Amino acid sequence: MNIDKDYIIKIRRQLHQIPEVGFDLPKTIELVCKELDAMEIPYTRDIGKSCVIATLNEGVGNKTIALRADMDALPIEEETGLPFSSTHPGKMHACGHDTHTAMLLGTAKALKAMEKNIKCCVKFVFQSAEEILGGAKSICDTGFMDSVDEIIGCHINPEHPTGTILQSRGCDSACSRGFEIHLYGRSSHVARPHLGIDAIAMATRVYSDIQFMRARELNPIDSAVVGIGSIHGGETGNILCDHVVMIGTIRTTSTEVNDYIYRRLGEIAACVSADMGGTAQVNTLRYSPALYNDLSVADNLVAAAKKIGISEFLPKPGSMGGEDFAYYLQHKPGAMFDLGVKVPDKPTVPLHNGKLILNEDALDIAPKIFIQYILDQMEN
Repeated sequence: MNIDKDYIIKIRRQLHQIPEVGFDLPKTIELVCKELDAMEIPYTRDIGKSCVIATLNEGVGNKTIALRADMDALPIEEETGLPFSSTHPGKMHACGHDTHTAMLLGTAKALKAMEKNIKCCVKFVFQSAEEILGGAKSICDTGFMDSVDEIIGCHINPEHPTGTILQSRGCDSACSRGFEIHLYGRSSHVARPHLGIDAIAMATRVYSDIQFMRARELNPIDSAVVGIGSIHGGETGNILCDHVVMIGTIRTTSTEVNDYIYRRLGEIAACVSADMGGTAQVNTLRYSPALYNDLSVADNLVAAAKKIGISEFLPKPGSMGGEDFAYYLQHKPGAMFDLGVKVPDKPTVPLHNGKLILNEDALDIAPKIFIQYILDQMEN
């Protein structure tokens, strides 16, 4: 196989300069489509929201393998000082999705050159809105996964040496649910509290009861996080607040535990608000199921990595972060792996950080694994 690493690095740097967030990806999509046009690989923008899906070898063989890359960035100010830093203030590819997209384009370019040797259909999934857990669902809701037999993906990992492959044998990423709790009271002057219903006081009780529920109602063996990251209410110091919004997240390794916590949030908010004479409403903001790799696909990815010369394999610890690749795995077998891209002799900077840098020398590794996987599995 012939992987054009210079091409991947060039595309990655172009993407890095134009980070876009969520579903609003016009420049990113334009670049992806331009490159696919140059490769003469057909694609559609009609599957999912702000997504691009390209197809190689439509109708060839009896198997379809999908490769996925996410395209969206984060609302973070870049602090790297790189010559190809973000030109969009307040936005940065701080999670490496620029590399994922560039690596998938590099994979497509290499596969197109060896198209006649590929005995199956390959789908290239360029997905939006992973960071807000919406892009994969928008694709799956179209029935796209009915046309796919299995799906694989890669995520960079800047905390491990270049070329190291990390893979989870259990829960790779948590079931993630963002939520908001609205608490409604009644305004009054603080000097006449008996005429009002204090929504801030309501919120303090709700917050405490949520922590009590987490500590005393859940099996301590079950991994679970309930975090409130934002509480907003009130306009001034001498008026009782009549509306508080609490925004938080639930992270668990179990859908059942996640559902239990969410139900209890609603019950706690309703009981506390009713006890104080107010009302409450609880909404889900975004959701992604837990990600469990299919072990057979995971083993085949490791076998492919060994064939292309990878010797460093590490078990990936489970993460309480969310990853919407999990939506695809609700429909068909698949797996993800992490690729170490730490810059030698530099301090480790984690993902979602404005100072994130990575070793671009690693960017031909995932395409090689993808292609070897396809060669190994295309007729199985």
